[in-house]
Amino acid sequence: MRRVKVTLPAVATEIGPGQDGLGLALGLHAVVEFSERSDHQLVVDTRGEGAGRYSVGLQHPAVLGMIRVFQKLERASLGVNVVVDSQIPVESGLNAESAFHLAGVIGGSNLLGAPLSREQALAFAVETGGRPVSVAAAVLGGLVAAFADDAGLVYRRLAAPTLKTVVVLPELENYSRRARGAVPDRAALADALANLSRLPLLVEGLRTNDTALVARALDDRLRQPRLAAHVTGYGHVVEIARRAGALGVTLCGGGPALIALAETRHQLVAAAILEAFENAGVTARAWVLPVDTQGVVISVAQSP
Repeated sequence: MRRVKVTLPAVATEIGPGQDGLGLALGLHAVVEFSERSDHQLVVDTRGEGAGRYSVGLQHPAVLGMIRVFQKLERASLGVNVVVDSQIPVESGLNAESAFHLAGVIGGSNLLGAPLSREQALAFAVETGGRPVSVAAAVLGGLVAAFADDAGLVYRRLAAPTLKTVVVLPELENYSRRARGAVPDRAALADALANLSRLPLLVEGLRTNDTALVARALDDRLRQPRLAAHVTGYGHVVEIARRAGALGVTLCGGGPALIALAETRHQLVAAAILEAFENAGVTARAWVLPVDTQGVVISVAQSP
């Protein structure tokens, strides 16, 4: 019987002006274990963040990713145990759902003896619904740029920053529903140009750990103002974070999680943000996280 364990990091996307093309892997992980059964049953066990969220096992993104690989290869295991143990909050902007789906693709391939190469698994994960930059960053770790077009997936791992980050997740009722549709399909040319002018400096600042440069280049004119309007107390939180020592604060992906960059005093910054949210009547959680430079970790074992 084959057993496969896949560990993937959280990914912060849409960092400032980076939008969909830039992803940063963080030291918060989802572990998904797939093991063959001798019968035809599918048994799904979820633990940690998002446990019990999917009432039917077949609806879990890790299971869907695995099944899609089986369908693509026209092969399948008899039965499978799937155990999901995740530290990554769901619907937070940290791409937990993408990590689950990718784990299913990688796990399903390895259950069948790894017929998909890394490149094929990446491409298939994107083809079946994964976002290019979150998929690539989760696999490679560190700072990654990526996009997909008609010719396929294009990605590169950039020099990874060694700075620590503060990630804070406020508990906001109906945030996903309220934020959906907040970003218009069209944007003012001046805002798009402002983002484009900052993006190379943001990448350079992250590459060289120049946090002062990152802070100056972190401003986003396209999505951030519209999404931040749905985060209670956002302006106050950002101001307090800066007073506590944060050089820059921005939303992770579509939010509502925030990521703050600081050179030192990370715990103080985290505590200040939590207090600022509390003053706004919002409960929140915080993590001080390094950049994950390892990316995906796959363990395969064979038992009689």
